[in-house]
Amino acid sequence: MTKTLLATGLGFLLATTSLSATEVKIAMNGVNDPETNAEAAFAAGFAEALEGTGFDVNIFPSDTLGSERERFDQVAQGLLEINLATVSTTYGMSPMVRGVALPFMFEDGDEFDTVIAQSDLLDQMNEPLVRNGVRLVGFTYIGMPNGIHNRSHAVTKMEDLSSLRLRALNAEQLAYIEALGASGTIVAWAEVANAIQTGIADGYINPPNSAIRTGHTEFLRHFTQIAVTPSTRIVLMSEDWYDMLSDEEKSQIDAAIDAGVAANRAWIEDWSSIVTERHIDAGVTLSELDDGEREKMVEATRPTWDDVMEADHLQAYLDALDLVRN
Repeated sequence: MTKTLLATGLGFLLATTSLSATEVKIAMNGVNDPETNAEAAFAAGFAEALEGTGFDVNIFPSDTLGSERERFDQVAQGLLEINLATVSTTYGMSPMVRGVALPFMFEDGDEFDTVIAQSDLLDQMNEPLVRNGVRLVGFTYIGMPNGIHNRSHAVTKMEDLSSLRLRALNAEQLAYIEALGASGTIVAWAEVANAIQTGIADGYINPPNSAIRTGHTEFLRHFTQIAVTPSTRIVLMSEDWYDMLSDEEKSQIDAAIDAGVAANRAWIEDWSSIVTERHIDAGVTLSELDDGEREKMVEATRPTWDDVMEADHLQAYLDALDLVRN
């Protein structure tokens, strides 16, 4: 009886240890709702792909594991396996990533996906990241392309921006906001609603679904789609953790990443057909740019590419685009 109990206890301990060793934590800044959050759709697709493999996927939404910077550091230290992050988190370590968010660089998300698939840009982005324990393994979208939300008036031409102060995510976005003729102020996402309601900012550049998801349509009453960038975020993985996996386990994780990206793109496709109706139902005024106005914006923001990017890094993007377009 004693031997049986000892054997049972040892078996339980080993099983518990095994489950603990194969835990995969996914952290993100949004809510864990695959119906309304495109990153949550990625997490759900990733988790579903790993069902029955022995991996135990746990999702930590709403910054519960820390801020963007804190989660990035946790990935580098091997404490967090997967982080759904803002693109700019990696800029300090891998300046090459800055090209992902250049204004009007890519026609749309499909072109961006094609450029990444048909070039070595991802390898170049990863070179300094991997040396520091982080691997960029995929790109998600949080919605349709980025446009202008504001509380004041319709934007149909570039000069309409001159009276607006827009929230910027970082210095790089602030530069192109100012190039467009608006003023800008850097505000953390958690503070955006308060900033707009108190007059610190008049709006922001984000995908059309973002104001619907957050309830910001209560005070952001105007939206203009300018498709300045795809609404890209990134999937970061702990390189140290991945290195310790067996070949079979690595294949399972790779397949789960692909499944998560596919689920994210399916979410985008579904929402693209209903977002206009949702805006109208919320009482938001939808405006379009007058003929020739987007071209003015493209021209006005083009110098920011050279300011933001190192010359050889920018040329790598331009060469990759040239191959895809020709």
